[in-house]
Amino acid sequence: MTTPVRTRYAPSPTGDPHLGNARTAILNWLFARNQGGVFVLRVEDTDIARNVERGEEANLEALDWLGLDRDEGPVAGGPFGPYRQSERVESHRSRARQLVADGHAYRCFCSEETMAADRAAAIATGRPPGMDMRCRDLDPSIAEEREAEGSTPALRLRVDPGPVEYADRLKGALSFDGADLGDMVLLRSDGRPTYNFAVAVDDLEMEISHVIRGIGHLSNTPKQVLLYRALGVEPPEFIHIPSVLAPGGGKLSKRAGAPGVLEYRDRGYSADAIVNYLSLLAWSSEDEQEVFTRQELIDRIDLDRIGASDAEIDPDKLRWMAGQHLRRRSATELATDWVALPEVSELELGQDDLERAAEVFAERMYLTTDAIPELTAVFADPVLGSEEARGVLSSPDAAMALEALAAVWAETEWAPPALKSAVRDAMQACGLPGKAFFQPARIALMGSAHGPDLAAVAYALGDARTADRLRRARETSLNLISEDQ
Repeated sequence: MTTPVRTRYAPSPTGDPHLGNARTAILNWLFARNQGGVFVLRVEDTDIARNVERGEEANLEALDWLGLDRDEGPVAGGPFGPYRQSERVESHRSRARQLVADGHAYRCFCSEETMAADRAAAIATGRPPGMDMRCRDLDPSIAEEREAEGSTPALRLRVDPGPVEYADRLKGALSFDGADLGDMVLLRSDGRPTYNFAVAVDDLEMEISHVIRGIGHLSNTPKQVLLYRALGVEPPEFIHIPSVLAPGGGKLSKRAGAPGVLEYRDRGYSADAIVNYLSLLAWSSEDEQEVFTRQELIDRIDLDRIGASDAEIDPDKLRWMAGQHLRRRSATELATDWVALPEVSELELGQDDLERAAEVFAERMYLTTDAIPELTAVFADPVLGSEEARGVLSSPDAAMALEALAAVWAETEWAPPALKSAVRDAMQACGLPGKAFFQPARIALMGSAHGPDLAAVAYALGDARTADRLRRARETSLNLISEDQ
């Protein structure tokens, strides 16, 4: 095992990663940071058919938004590059040729069609594929002669029957029979490396100490263990983590419509909440605490506490977690988040307006985007000519209520508790019941007879804007009363 600890996240550039991919990246990042180690990003882009345009960029953007900084990678660089698998093919080929020279691998001249037919026949009869070994005992001189004549062989690893034993940190000691694996292809006849070979070579050459990945890769591990041993090195420590399932169960898959990480960003979720929530889907805290800062997660991460069972995404719990993290942000931070939303920027509000709104309305919110309807309802100019507004403001009680509230608030400290207390004073001063008092006040401030706490709305609006809206509504009320007389 190398020192320091070196972990890696190795996505394929197939688009925006889903929450299961993100959970794998988060655990690798947390463990590397906990151990004072190195977190590596390697892009596994050799499956050209599955790659999509801007797939790598989407992964980088998701990691940046989540705050998972990389010590090494395609952008960060590093001493073990290149960090795109497609740029490492010569290294894969060199390692494969060395395995042939050492007698661990051999040239296979069977065509792709022949190998596909052999594989299909083996599966149909219940035999492990890769056991045909037509070229395994081909005389090396004949193989070299055929290559010299222009035949391009695949290179295959010799796999003998018998136990392939290794340890997984969560699963314990595991054993597979080499007879069930067959002679694995290392390089295809066109020179492209197979997945398992490329992964083993890259992890070896990048000195990865811990491979933390999804349980779906467990079946690949004995093949990779054989490759490490053929290459003369000990494998890294394996930690295969349970799957993240879609709500209600089932595979979490982008092709099945699972939202990508960047979609959660666009919906208004906090990156801290996503990191917090996905961390706790993997391992359990020693106490009942559920809401953690990043540093607390780094300090507490313990691979031995990772659960054995698959975990479903709970949308309600994730939304709750987002609310907890949103309310940990200061009013200044929230105002900065909100002003970046196009719908909020159109309201042309100042920093002070947004900070006051954050002070009184954050408790009602879970997502950053929850601010859009709240701020629009409060700060958009109230429509006083609607049927609802005219019905409320045409009462003589309305003008009285608005005059009393304006007078009291003019003498009040502009702070939520003081404004709330002053509302009661105004009600007592004009002697009106709740409905007759509150409805015109809300119409005046927001254009609707129903809405949030009156003092909170006034505080968010500010004293000048509030006084102006009360004045305009009172003038409208007096005009409507005059028309009725």
